[in-house]
Amino acid sequence: MGEKSSRKAAETPESANLAALAKLTIASYETLERDLRARIATLEGQALRFETAIDNVSQGICFFDAAERLILCNRRYAEIYHIAPEQLQPGVTLREIVERRVAAGTSVTDADAYLALARAVNSGMAPRVWTADLADGRTVQV
Repeated sequence: MGEKSSRKAAETPESANLAALAKLTIASYETLERDLRARIATLEGQALRFETAIDNVSQGICFFDAAERLILCNRRYAEIYHIAPEQLQPGVTLREIVERRVAAGTSVTDADAYLALARAVNSGMAPRVWTADLADGRTVQV
């Protein structure tokens, strides 16, 4: 009994304040974590809907950033150019994709010529839309 009362007597206002602050900090982090998990779930749902929409477009679609790295492409793009989808992950360069197209026989020019054309289009120096006859007899509008 004397031990409990001496422990309570040893508890100072500062230690009580620190304990209360620790509890508030933990509660704040738990709230932030719960909010973050809810936001992540919302964003994952939106990403899934976006991915489903993009993959259900009948045209091949791809988007690149300013550094010519793939942001995203749909399944149809991979099918058109006979490239395995796992080779078209975000971050792969346009050059790597064009080289894969050349290797698959779905590029009408060599990689350097295609990259020069793509850069001219992106800079506004060439028409934005062109038609390409692929080696396998298909025609693709780019």
